[in-house]
Amino acid sequence: MNAQDTTTPKIRSKRARRPAEPGRKRVVLVVEDDKPIGDVVVDAINDEAGYTAVRVGTATDALETLRTVPADLIVLDLQLPGMSGVELYDQLRDDERYRNVPVIFETGTMREHAHELRERGVAMYVKKPFDLNDLVSYVKRLAPPFAPLVRIAPRPAPGG
Repeated sequence: MNAQDTTTPKIRSKRARRPAEPGRKRVVLVVEDDKPIGDVVVDAINDEAGYTAVRVGTATDALETLRTVPADLIVLDLQLPGMSGVELYDQLRDDERYRNVPVIFETGTMREHAHELRERGVAMYVKKPFDLNDLVSYVKRLAPPFAPLVRIAPRPAPGG
Protein backbone atom coordinates (compact mmCIF):
# COMPACT_ATOMS: atom_id res chain seq x y z
CA MET A 1 0.00 0.00 0.00
CA ASN A 2 1.50 3.36 -0.99
CA ALA A 3 1.19 6.66 0.90
CA GLN A 4 -1.52 7.89 -1.52
CA ASP A 5 -3.78 4.89 -0.87
CA THR A 6 -6.23 5.66 1.93
CA THR A 7 -8.37 2.56 1.62
CA THR A 8 -8.33 0.17 4.51
CA PRO A 9 -7.07 -3.27 3.54
CA LYS A 10 -9.65 -6.03 3.88
CA ILE A 11 -8.89 -8.39 6.69
CA ARG A 12 -10.49 -11.78 6.65
CA SER A 13 -11.51 -12.67 10.14
CA LYS A 14 -11.25 -16.37 10.69
CA ARG A 15 -13.04 -17.63 13.79
CA ALA A 16 -10.97 -20.51 14.97
CA ARG A 17 -11.71 -22.35 18.13
CA ARG A 18 -11.56 -20.03 21.05
CA PRO A 19 -8.43 -20.35 23.17
CA ALA A 20 -8.66 -22.24 26.41
CA GLU A 21 -9.74 -19.92 29.19
CA PRO A 22 -9.59 -21.42 32.66
CA GLY A 23 -12.98 -21.31 34.34
CA ARG A 24 -14.91 -20.64 31.11
CA LYS A 25 -17.69 -23.02 30.11
CA ARG A 26 -17.97 -24.77 26.75
CA VAL A 27 -21.03 -23.64 24.83
CA VAL A 28 -23.11 -26.30 23.10
CA LEU A 29 -25.83 -25.31 20.62
CA VAL A 30 -28.58 -27.94 20.45
CA VAL A 31 -30.61 -27.67 17.22
CA GLU A 32 -33.69 -29.83 17.86
CA ASP A 33 -37.25 -29.05 16.77
CA ASP A 34 -38.80 -31.55 19.20
CA LYS A 35 -38.83 -29.35 22.33
CA PRO A 36 -39.10 -32.17 24.94
CA ILE A 37 -36.12 -34.01 23.40
CA GLY A 38 -34.15 -30.77 23.04
CA ASP A 39 -34.86 -29.77 26.62
CA VAL A 40 -33.72 -33.16 27.95
CA VAL A 41 -30.48 -32.90 25.94
CA VAL A 42 -29.87 -29.33 27.14
CA ASP A 43 -30.53 -30.32 30.77
CA ALA A 44 -28.14 -33.29 30.52
CA ILE A 45 -25.36 -31.11 29.10
CA ASN A 46 -26.02 -28.30 31.59
CA ASP A 47 -25.72 -30.83 34.44
CA GLU A 48 -22.07 -31.34 33.47
CA ALA A 49 -19.47 -29.08 35.06
CA GLY A 50 -17.88 -26.79 32.50
CA TYR A 51 -20.74 -26.80 29.97
CA THR A 52 -23.69 -24.64 29.09
CA ALA A 53 -26.19 -25.60 26.40
CA VAL A 54 -28.77 -23.59 24.47
CA ARG A 55 -31.61 -25.05 22.36
CA VAL A 56 -33.07 -23.67 19.16
CA GLY A 57 -35.77 -25.32 17.05
CA THR A 58 -34.80 -24.56 13.44
CA ALA A 59 -31.73 -24.25 11.24
CA THR A 60 -32.58 -20.59 10.66
CA ASP A 61 -32.66 -19.98 14.42
CA ALA A 62 -29.31 -21.77 14.70
CA LEU A 63 -27.69 -19.46 12.15
CA GLU A 64 -29.12 -16.43 13.94
CA THR A 65 -27.94 -17.68 17.34
CA LEU A 66 -24.44 -18.42 16.06
CA ARG A 67 -24.06 -14.76 15.13
CA THR A 68 -24.11 -13.83 18.81
CA VAL A 69 -23.36 -17.06 20.70
CA PRO A 70 -20.01 -18.60 19.74
CA ALA A 71 -20.65 -22.34 20.06
CA ASP A 72 -17.86 -24.79 20.83
CA LEU A 73 -19.98 -27.71 19.57
CA ILE A 74 -23.32 -28.25 17.85
CA VAL A 75 -25.76 -31.11 18.46
CA LEU A 76 -27.83 -31.15 15.25
CA ASP A 77 -31.03 -32.99 14.41
CA LEU A 78 -31.11 -34.14 10.79
CA GLN A 79 -34.82 -33.60 10.25
CA LEU A 80 -35.75 -30.00 10.92
CA PRO A 81 -38.60 -27.87 9.59
CA GLY A 82 -37.55 -25.81 6.58
CA MET A 83 -33.82 -26.24 6.12
CA SER A 84 -32.62 -29.75 7.02
CA GLY A 85 -29.76 -30.51 9.37
CA VAL A 86 -27.62 -31.59 6.40
CA GLU A 87 -28.28 -28.28 4.62
CA LEU A 88 -27.35 -26.38 7.79
CA TYR A 89 -24.20 -28.49 8.14
CA ASP A 90 -23.21 -27.66 4.55
CA GLN A 91 -23.70 -23.93 5.20
CA LEU A 92 -21.61 -24.12 8.36
CA ARG A 93 -18.80 -25.92 6.54
CA ASP A 94 -18.83 -23.30 3.77
CA ASP A 95 -18.46 -20.47 6.30
CA GLU A 96 -14.95 -20.15 7.69
CA ARG A 97 -16.30 -18.79 11.00
CA TYR A 98 -18.01 -22.13 11.75
CA ARG A 99 -16.05 -24.60 9.63
CA ASN A 100 -14.13 -26.02 12.59
CA VAL A 101 -17.01 -26.26 15.05
CA PRO A 102 -17.59 -29.98 15.73
CA VAL A 103 -21.08 -31.36 15.05
CA ILE A 104 -22.88 -34.38 16.51
CA PHE A 105 -25.90 -35.40 14.45
CA GLU A 106 -29.09 -36.84 15.92
CA THR A 107 -31.23 -39.00 13.68
CA GLY A 108 -34.19 -41.31 13.92
CA THR A 109 -33.77 -42.58 10.35
CA MET A 110 -30.12 -43.44 9.82
CA ARG A 111 -30.75 -45.56 6.72
CA GLU A 112 -32.27 -42.59 4.96
CA HIS A 113 -29.32 -40.29 5.72
CA ALA A 114 -26.33 -42.67 5.87
CA HIS A 115 -25.14 -41.88 2.34
CA GLU A 116 -25.40 -38.09 2.83
CA LEU A 117 -23.42 -38.25 6.06
CA ARG A 118 -20.74 -40.58 4.67
CA GLU A 119 -20.36 -38.29 1.63
CA ARG A 120 -19.54 -35.44 3.99
CA GLY A 121 -17.14 -37.46 6.12
CA VAL A 122 -19.43 -37.33 9.16
CA ALA A 123 -18.54 -39.99 11.69
CA MET A 124 -20.29 -38.74 14.84
CA TYR A 125 -24.01 -39.30 15.18
CA VAL A 126 -26.50 -40.75 17.64
CA LYS A 127 -29.59 -42.67 16.62
CA LYS A 128 -32.87 -41.82 18.34
CA PRO A 129 -33.77 -43.00 20.86
CA PHE A 130 -30.27 -42.50 22.23
CA ASP A 131 -28.69 -42.89 25.64
CA LEU A 132 -28.07 -39.44 27.15
CA ASN A 133 -24.89 -40.71 28.80
CA ASP A 134 -23.51 -41.64 25.37
CA LEU A 135 -24.39 -38.22 23.95
CA VAL A 136 -22.77 -36.41 26.88
CA SER A 137 -19.69 -38.61 26.48
CA TYR A 138 -19.43 -37.59 22.79
CA VAL A 139 -19.84 -33.93 23.75
CA LYS A 140 -16.99 -34.23 26.26
CA ARG A 141 -14.80 -36.02 23.72
CA LEU A 142 -15.30 -33.42 20.97
CA ALA A 143 -15.26 -30.34 23.24
CA PRO A 144 -13.38 -31.22 26.43
CA PRO A 145 -14.09 -28.92 29.37
CA PHE A 146 -11.63 -26.16 30.12
CA ALA A 147 -9.44 -26.48 33.18
CA PRO A 148 -11.11 -25.07 36.28
CA LEU A 149 -10.02 -21.65 37.40
CA VAL A 150 -7.53 -22.14 40.22
CA ARG A 151 -6.83 -19.25 42.52
CA ILE A 152 -3.50 -19.36 44.23
CA ALA A 153 -3.28 -17.67 47.62
CA PRO A 154 -0.36 -15.27 47.98
CA ARG A 155 2.56 -16.58 49.97
CA PRO A 156 2.92 -15.15 53.44
CA ALA A 157 5.76 -12.70 53.86
CA PRO A 158 8.94 -14.27 55.22
CA GLY A 159 9.04 -14.17 58.98
CA GLY A 160 5.32 -13.34 59.14
